[in-house]
Amino acid sequence: MNRKLLLAPAAGLLLCCFGCQDTVNTVENEPQEPVSNIRDVRVVTDKFLRDRLIIRSVRMATAASGNQVAEVAATNARTGVFSQAWSGITGENPYTVAYKFVWMDEAGMAVETNLSAWRTVQIKPGETVFFKSVAPNARCRDFLLNLKESD
Repeated sequence: MNRKLLLAPAAGLLLCCFGCQDTVNTVENEPQEPVSNIRDVRVVTDKFLRDRLIIRSVRMATAASGNQVAEVAATNARTGVFSQAWSGITGENPYTVAYKFVWMDEAGMAVETNLSAWRTVQIKPGETVFFKSVAPNARCRDFLLNLKESD
């Protein structure tokens, strides 16, 4: 009889813990493929982000001006109660990520411009962010995206 009385508060405590996750909810208009980490040589991460940020897609298109446009979608992989608790203790959520695009010309040489500067973005648990950049000129053919943990 005493065990039944102890199980009810324990079950209530567990329900409260699992119900208090601070993740981002998203609604999409069509079913998506399962999230998998895409390995692309154009996206470079540091050791901290390698397992914490899932690269979902790497896309390129040509704008009306003739310049290339790059977009990289990434998702914060830290979801769930235990990951949330550990990240809360260590202060890792939300992640502050620094990123920089480097554009390459047709010969594969880096094109440095004022736009080649480090920028920061905060990514909440479960959130998907889109890193996007437009090439500085029409001669640019490829890019490199550098991602690192920011202070």
